[in-house]
Amino acid sequence: MAGTDWYRQAACAGQEHLDWFDVDCNLQQTLAICNKCQVKQKCLSTAVKHRMVEGVWGGLYGKRLIAMVNEHRSNDATLDDAA
Repeated sequence: MAGTDWYRQAACAGQEHLDWFDVDCNLQQTLAICNKCQVKQKCLSTAVKHRMVEGVWGGLYGKRLIAMVNEHRSNDATLDDAA
């Protein structure tokens, strides 16, 4: 799946009535949708790659999502140092 083509297959596509960026508002609903999504990993990978830490991405949010993004950023820095 190139670019953002994966989004059309996401379980959240068409769920505009939910606020994916206000995790206090409807967290249980958003996580239930993420947990059954067939492109959950691609969603999370996109968030990590683009350092998106706001909202729910691939079933993660808040501190867990920030930690994943920071770990990826740290790995990028290590690779840059080795070059």
